[in-house]
Amino acid sequence: MARLATWHKEGRDPDENDDRAVGGTGSRFALADGASTTARAEEWAELLVAAYAINGLDILELCVLDALRSQWRERVDTAGLPWYAREKLRLGGAATFVGVDIDVAHQRYRAIGIGDACLLHLRDREVITAGPLDHPRQFGRTPALITTHTADASHRAALWEHGDGYEDGDHIVLASDGLAKYLLERHRNGAPIDVATIPGDDDEFRTWVAHARRAGMDNDDTTICAVRL
Repeated sequence: MARLATWHKEGRDPDENDDRAVGGTGSRFALADGASTTARAEEWAELLVAAYAINGLDILELCVLDALRSQWRERVDTAGLPWYAREKLRLGGAATFVGVDIDVAHQRYRAIGIGDACLLHLRDREVITAGPLDHPRQFGRTPALITTHTADASHRAALWEHGDGYEDGDHIVLASDGLAKYLLERHRNGAPIDVATIPGDDDEFRTWVAHARRAGMDNDDTTICAVRL
């Protein structure tokens, strides 16, 4: 069972939220954070999470990735776009990504990640594993990205892969960068991470996010997918 919630960056409209996540009753969960400086990043993030979590595809296989890139171009290249919009589309979209495939029968999971959208494996409110980044100082302005450019495989150099077992009651948390950094900072400062206190309802999550931002969390699109194992 997954709890999924998102809230946009303060000062932006809700439809400008570039984060996308998929969770549910299946074994795969994913989160992608579209790079806001790129073209139609929210559409690219949506394609990535759906391909991985719903369709069960290996999104890092170049043939799969290029098929998704073609879908992105079909979605965004609509008639009547002004020249500046077409120029931005030519530069392409990009997103960070983290996904997890949970093997319930053997109580194990496999995770992949590119960039600063992160997975945290929690047990008794303590961090067992975090990745692709595991320290708040590793977060910056230029994370590794999966792009919409045909045949671009540059993200592979930054690929994080991890597999491990889990115990009943553990949590797997997929978090966009601002939230991941905030949780890792709290952990390093000795504060337990109680996922149960992070609401799964968007309205309640909005209140929680506002409080966390006042406590130092970066003002950015904020998304969580929390899975209790």
